[in-house]
Amino acid sequence: GGRGGRGGRWGNRQAERQASVKVHADWEVLEELDLPQFNKLQANKPTAEDLKWCGHLDAYNEAYDRITSKTPKPLQRIENKEFYYVSTTDDPIIEQIAVEAGEAEEGVTRVYATDAILAHLMASSRSVYPWDIVVQKMGGSIFFDKRDDSQFDYLTVSETAYEPPAVSEDADAINTPEKLSLEASVINQNFTQQI
Repeated sequence: GGRGGRGGRWGNRQAERQASVKVHADWEVLEELDLPQFNKLQANKPTAEDLKWCGHLDAYNEAYDRITSKTPKPLQRIENKEFYYVSTTDDPIIEQIAVEAGEAEEGVTRVYATDAILAHLMASSRSVYPWDIVVQKMGGSIFFDKRDDSQFDYLTVSETAYEPPAVSEDADAINTPEKLSLEASVINQNFTQQI
């Protein structure tokens, strides 16, 4: 027996992923963009300015710099913190900035997005899981939003794994992508508040 052949030793185990939005046959294509073309784009770094600083940042506990495998520190559940994941049009600070900016002059478009949406766009060429954003044009401004019922704010799990977790119809299954993603997000939230 030889090696190789179709799928080689491991076979073809690529997971089927469902699109985040079902495309209907009667939709009109306005523009089709090729992903490899996006990877080749280059632009000069724009000049930026801070419009507003919001919230606060707790002090970092430097004791966590000295943790090793021999001196572990268990992760604690943080109960007294709330995490808010708002979309761009629901963010009161972005709304205030948009109102204060007023209408843009002719030929200028103001674009608003949250940091999470910008991070998804910047990493889109590496993404395996489906996701989408909603783009709304209001006057001379464009708002990038997320869908309310999406997995947008959760961390992805095993995105490039050889055997990614399988989607299951069983409500009690614990190793589904959605439940693992929720678990990873909660661990990350608790970790950021503990240190």
